[in-house]
Amino acid sequence: MKWVRNNKENRAKALGDAFEHIRFRLLPEKYFKEKVEKDEIIKAEPELAKKLKAIKEAFAGKLPQTKEGEKGEGEDGENALPGYLNNNKRLGMFNRDLILMINDTAAVAYDANENECFLAAIAEQIPRNHVSITSKKNLLYVLGGLFVDEDNKESPLQCYFYQLDTHSPTWIALPPMPSPRCLFGMGEFENLLFAVAGKDLQSNESLDSVLCYDVDKMKWQETKKLPLRIHGHSVVSQNGLVYCIGGKTDENKTINKMFAYNHKKSEWKELAAMKTPRSMYGAVVHKGKIIVVGGVNEDGLLGSCEAYDFGTSKWEPFPEFVQERSSVNLVSAAGVLYAVGGFAVQENEDKQCVPSEITDIWQYEEDKKQWTGMIREMRYAAGASCVSMRLNAEKMPKL
Repeated sequence: MKWVRNNKENRAKALGDAFEHIRFRLLPEKYFKEKVEKDEIIKAEPELAKKLKAIKEAFAGKLPQTKEGEKGEGEDGENALPGYLNNNKRLGMFNRDLILMINDTAAVAYDANENECFLAAIAEQIPRNHVSITSKKNLLYVLGGLFVDEDNKESPLQCYFYQLDTHSPTWIALPPMPSPRCLFGMGEFENLLFAVAGKDLQSNESLDSVLCYDVDKMKWQETKKLPLRIHGHSVVSQNGLVYCIGGKTDENKTINKMFAYNHKKSEWKELAAMKTPRSMYGAVVHKGKIIVVGGVNEDGLLGSCEAYDFGTSKWEPFPEFVQERSSVNLVSAAGVLYAVGGFAVQENEDKQCVPSEITDIWQYEEDKKQWTGMIREMRYAAGASCVSMRLNAEKMPKL
């Protein structure tokens, strides 16, 4: 409609043909009433007005009579309805933005709208401690664990690296990362993936090194180092930059610093710091902002949240989480913000307060500016990393 409005005189007549390719009955009825039926350009076209009436009746359950043997658009004779009344999904329409939970047993996709779980892949070869990332091209990569390459005398200890083939569905083993580490973060820029800082699995010291994997060349190489050695930080990517936020130094000091990496210039630049130093927390880019939730610092577990606005380059308060918690998985799926799992201090049977893994799911409600509980216990979230991924639910077994 934006395209039509830019040249109404010449383009409005194309709407009749365009209507044949839009499956209106698959749209929410409320959207149809508010955005389509009330549109002045559409209402002004007599031919479209007739089609609007037919769509409205179809929503009410009344469909036009079709002649026997007639074939409809894209069908094999079973549906002779015109395109604008067709409610069969095209192949690409089965894809949904799902919360994908990956642990060392399985990768399970959760549809929060339908409250359904699907098996994306068995994941027995995936290491327990790993980091996962979904690229802008909707490709899932998992990096972590300890892989021993006895043939490599220079660096025998490496990190496992896998990509999910959603068609098989199987895990493709990629060249392992030649620097064994944990508590690192992953970011991306174009066809490059970055493993930023972390803790060395041999020396147990914090790292400042950044390893870069070229997806096309299938090779690892070192790139510009971070200005300081940290672990337990978070990494997100946006607008061609890789952001490294918070974390802990070797002196066990929690920091609030944020750095942005520009790969084209090969430089790290320090930006506005968070209000609260934190490590082991959840972070995700959601609706033009970096949202951070929970974590831990010298004062203990945190329930506080913050948001970094890319527009103003400033941190601002964000509604507090429901519980002080570390290692929360934050996921932005289909425009909705979710918090999955993490660790909290809870009382055990002996009345002692001990760290316990939580496997619940919370949704952030934008209009109420509050967190709302969805699922008390999601067993597939135990020990899992979580990302948002667009998957075809029809091709996955339902759990």
